[in-house]
Amino acid sequence: MKIFLGIAVIGVALLFDGCMNTPSQPAQPGPAGAQGQAGQAGQAGQAGQPGDTGQAGQPGQAGNTGQTGKTGQAGQAGDTGQTGQTGQTGQAGNTGQTGQTGQTGQQGQAAPCPAGQHRHTSSDTGRVSCVSD
Repeated sequence: MKIFLGIAVIGVALLFDGCMNTPSQPAQPGPAGAQGQAGQAGQAGQAGQPGDTGQAGQPGQAGNTGQTGKTGQAGQAGDTGQTGQTGQTGQAGNTGQTGQTGQTGQQGQAAPCPAGQHRHTSSDTGRVSCVSD
């Protein structure tokens, strides 16, 4: 098919080249000129004028259009994309607040005095102690 198309293109080029450079038909000679008048007493008549040049031939016809080429094959599918990167580790949470300190308990009562003693508060210091009965 490609060879036929190439030959057709070359043939059309040669056809147009030939039409542009040389006429397709040779020019016809023009009509002969009128005969000269006879001279006096033995003189020869004058020669007639040369005829006009003939017209150039018409250019040849254009060649036929070549056939349309076939449609190409479909392309291949692309490769699968790469896997994305792993995300970053999250930040550690904030430390909780320290709890409030509990209230101080009430002071316990003094232990009972051993047998044979009783409590006594010093008037000077305000201190309680056990004294003998």
